Amino acid sequence: MEDQVIQRLIEVQNKSVRVLEEIAQLIARLDKKTPNIGKENISSKPETSFTSVNLPSQINITNVPLPVNIENQPVSVEQSGDWTVEISNQPIQVNIENQPLSVQQSGSWSVGINNQPVQVSQSGTWSVTVTNSPLTVEYNTVQFRPISATAAGNTEIVPAVTGKRIRVIAYAVVTNLTVSIKFRSGTTDITGSMRLVEGGGIAHAYDGGLFQTAVGQALNINLSANATVGGYVVYREI
Repeated sequence: MEDQVIQRLIEVQNKSVRVLEEIAQLIARLDKKTPNIGKENISSKPETSFTSVNLPSQINITNVPLPVNIENQPVSVEQSGDWTVEISNQPIQVNIENQPLSVQQSGSWSVGINNQPVQVSQSGTWSVTVTNSPLTVEYNTVQFRPISATAAGNTEIVPAVTGKRIRVIAYAVVTNLTVSIKFRSGTTDITGSMRLVEGGGIAHAYDGGLFQTAVGQALNINLSANATVGGYVVYREI
């Protein structure tokens, strides 16, 4: 920018010199035309001339505005301190393409997810509420117990488990004599009476559960009479 100002000053200086040369030439022509009264010999004075040589001239310019044109020229700006920039009602176009954003926060997130699988790892406890949605639930590991009863009345198959129910998902029994059997939660019937004939038996299974005890009660089989009844149960503790 300083170079442009100096160039502008040089151009102004050259124009001033040309104007002075033109004025000198006019004065010289006027001298030729004016008669020399009182003198016998008329002699012409030599023309006044100015020669401009490429010599630097000192020019002082005070309180004079100078036109300066700066077109498509970058301007270097240096400053210390703060910039305050105000943009009112002006749209700003910002493009962010394929750039991950790092987000950190403490506290809680509220997230809405529609039809998107989410992989989640955590320690601690989840509290989940599902409304009007079917759930496929994997139960605890199944367990097995034999059935061996010979006397009328209750015979324990699975002992009570504190804080747990015993849910039977499969069983099978056979008998050597005709007898009626039923399963009980402690002393409470949890099945109806089932009559078995001599040499006969019964078997049934359903993964969702056939019957179950109350919490903290044993699973018993009850015989209506003395007979040898054998078999097994498959169950879960829930």
